[in-house]
Amino acid sequence: MKCSFQYFVFVSLLFIFSCTTHKEFIKENVCSPNAMAYINGSKGKSLRVPRSSELRAKLEETQIDIQSCYKQYMKRTGLSEFQTCLVVGVDSTGRMEYYNFSSQDIHSDQAFIQCAVKVTKQVPFWKYGKNFILLQTYNFY
Repeated sequence: MKCSFQYFVFVSLLFIFSCTTHKEFIKENVCSPNAMAYINGSKGKSLRVPRSSELRAKLEETQIDIQSCYKQYMKRTGLSEFQTCLVVGVDSTGRMEYYNFSSQDIHSDQAFIQCAVKVTKQVPFWKYGKNFILLQTYNFY
């Protein structure tokens, strides 16, 4: 377990929008197979945690718009409790090399994904470091 931690580091920020219960986040059950393949395939990289409070603040700014995406999704589907996973990979030059917003917890419709991508892609991840993987969880209740 310790060995695999040395290969990659996750920054996991938890946003709970209106929490009445709490489900444990298990990345393998929530993140897409593509995201997991990227995470697992990045073991050879020297990754570090972006320590920027600005990045955390920028992600927190997405909360209201992500909540709006969720409310519209809930109106369309009636599903009200699920988790999603945002995985962003930034390479050694500071360029975003990987981006995936998804969920295996639910079958999310294309409108929800497009809305969430539009919101989260506004974050300039490249400004907050180089050579890292960011794992952002979103819990909707």
